[in-house]
Amino acid sequence: MEEVARLALDGRKALQDKNYRELARLMNRNFDLRRQMFGDDVIGTVNIKMVEAARSVGAAAKFTGSGGAVVALCPDGEAQVLLLEKACRDAGFLVQRIQVAPSPLPLTEGNPPF
Repeated sequence: MEEVARLALDGRKALQDKNYRELARLMNRNFDLRRQMFGDDVIGTVNIKMVEAARSVGAAAKFTGSGGAVVALCPDGEAQVLLLEKACRDAGFLVQRIQVAPSPLPLTEGNPPF
């Protein structure tokens, strides 16, 4: 659990630095740790298939929360996004593009938002 928490902090820094390859690595590690901790039966076949669809085109993927959806990152750009959309369509999943915006909250490492 400590590593999962550290991944969140490292992910925030990667976002701030626009280091999308590092962010992709951290996202994949997050999912892999959760899968290792809880097992495939708890994670669920559909959730695993969503992550595998993203990873099949080199995108990173992790849960958005407790499952039922994933967020995918395509560090290689628009061509990879198009491959992701096709892979997801072929697997029966819907893709909703999002745009990351800066937080309006003044976040600091010593002052989390909760």
